[in-house]
Amino acid sequence: MNMNQNNNIFDRRLKGLLAASGVERGELARHLGVSVPTVNRWLNGISTPNAYQLREIAYYFGMPYDWFLEDGGGVPNADDLAVKLGLSPETVEALLELAGSESEEVLTAVDDAVCAVIATINAVYDDLLRVADNATGEVQ
Repeated sequence: MNMNQNNNIFDRRLKGLLAASGVERGELARHLGVSVPTVNRWLNGISTPNAYQLREIAYYFGMPYDWFLEDGGGVPNADDLAVKLGLSPETVEALLELAGSESEEVLTAVDDAVCAVIATINAVYDDLLRVADNATGEVQ
């Protein structure tokens, strides 16, 4: 795999994590001790973080270090992935098949859609937690 392809994998996955987590570019930059333009260069595929920065990014998001760099070679077992994602093994196998057969544009669209769904679920979950906390506070 060439370096440009590695950059594409890294920047796509970092963009997805930022969208799914709601972490702002500035927040990530501050955490890493770099400038926002540096993070923007990573997201645009112009440059990549050094090994120490990449390790810290992986730790920050709770992801394996090599997930940011590997394309397909690091795909976990469908059954293990199904358990982690709360999906059926059949669904995971269909998604893995899609990932192996579709164009970059389709995969990017699927990534964007999944990130939007995750962000929405996180927002609803946060709202539910606030409502639960308020209800608990009123009872006590």
